[in-house]
Amino acid sequence: MAFLNPDYVYVANGVPVRQYFITTHNPNKIDLPGKRTRPLMGVTIHNTEQIRVSGTTMAEQYTRATVNGNMNTVRVHFYVDDAGAWQNLPLDWQGWHAADGSGMGNTATIAIECIGNSFKAEDNAARLAAYLLDLYHLTTANLYTHTYWLNVRDGKGLNLNKDDRCVLRHPYKVCPIYIIPHWADFVKQVGAYQKTEHATEEKPAAAAENTAANEDKTYLYNIVVGVYGKMDNARNALKEVQKVYPGAFIKRTVKSK
Repeated sequence: MAFLNPDYVYVANGVPVRQYFITTHNPNKIDLPGKRTRPLMGVTIHNTEQIRVSGTTMAEQYTRATVNGNMNTVRVHFYVDDAGAWQNLPLDWQGWHAADGSGMGNTATIAIECIGNSFKAEDNAARLAAYLLDLYHLTTANLYTHTYWLNVRDGKGLNLNKDDRCVLRHPYKVCPIYIIPHWADFVKQVGAYQKTEHATEEKPAAAAENTAANEDKTYLYNIVVGVYGKMDNARNALKEVQKVYPGAFIKRTVKSK
């Protein structure tokens, strides 16, 4: 299978994101998880192994492997490497990533799979996580590890707080394996990249929404049409963002092809 061409490209908090939905590109009829039926409660961070690539990026190759049916039943929203991210699932779809079946990890969180352990890949993952938390008016209290959901599934660490449960080792899997040893620092990094006021101060949802809608930074939340982009794609993306930020608009510097 040839390298994938994204349907459009946007920039999320400095991270170029190439969107290629397996919900619309599914020539091999791989199984798909379905739309989310529970309210979104956060973002789950994963690590997967670094791979060798030629003429492409690791995130593209993982996306291509998913389309080819080579990722078994793993379905994540984003693969992130040192070059950027590839988005596999729409944000209103659930994923298969937390190994908790119909639990809250799979059904109520967005999955970011950080490839390898390079500083740049991890930085991109932190930036993307901050963007998503901002988009849904969430804070770093809504940031989870894969291992957290395994511990919840098996009733481990019931006496621990959320972040301690995030790093509590699980016999099945320790994930994100490279980030867990400095999870607290990663969480702080995500918080530092958040742009909304509620990143550091809890506010009523309506007040936070009104504040964000009136700020210049809400224009399409840094979504910029890239080399594969078209103005129609930007307008479609805007509709999704406006569900959260009614005052969002397309910045005039967006260029159509």
